[in-house]
Amino acid sequence: MRGAFGEILREWRGKRRFSQLDLSLAAETSARHVSFLESGRSNPSRAMVLKLSDALEMPKAVANQALTAAGYAAVFPSFPADADALAPIFAAVREMLANHAPLPGFAIDGHWNVIEANGPAAAMFGALGVDGAVNMIDVVLALGETDLMENWRETALLALARLRLENARCGGDPVLGGYIAKLAAHPRLAGDDADIDYARAVIPSVFNLNGERLCVFSTIAEFGTVQDVSASDVRIELMFPADATTREFFNRLKN
Repeated sequence: MRGAFGEILREWRGKRRFSQLDLSLAAETSARHVSFLESGRSNPSRAMVLKLSDALEMPKAVANQALTAAGYAAVFPSFPADADALAPIFAAVREMLANHAPLPGFAIDGHWNVIEANGPAAAMFGALGVDGAVNMIDVVLALGETDLMENWRETALLALARLRLENARCGGDPVLGGYIAKLAAHPRLAGDDADIDYARAVIPSVFNLNGERLCVFSTIAEFGTVQDVSASDVRIELMFPADATTREFFNRLKN
């Protein structure tokens, strides 16, 4: 068990590009102790496993693995999606999305699958030709084959950058890695991103839907204290108008 914990610790220290000294300072211990933990010469306390996992920003599922490898019980729960314990979380998601109407809003899981959407978002997905289960990277890829998004290339490049950041944060996920590979290989993304004007205050997504030119940008909300392994990855994406014409379009939906 000690060897298994040491392997996890060494792997994640490498993922975060920490030296043993870096990690010891972040976890308030000594580099010698970190070395002994990695080699299996010392066994960590439960508190030290949690300190190290926090310092390395391990996802909760990985922190559970580290605890188990060190001989302790996992601490972060993994409830089924319909568990009573998660009901207040998903009720909050639905309330936020409902209150955001007539503007589109949706919630996604850690793999960018849409798990909740308000009426305006569902209508937008329908106008984009998206039916059934929705994955936002699949939506971006599908839009790359149409002229429905005026600035598809820059929107896709920004999505790709976000995907890579999230994949790095979680230490490398095969599903996210697959989406990164698919999106990066799209022929419309050949070349660099020099044509993106990063100096703008916001870079909206520009849609041409049914004769309307809609410019929207998003804010992303996460839960700060949710401890469930899967629910902690839920993000709520709320769209806002980037210009007066788009605001007027959505305001008309109120009537």
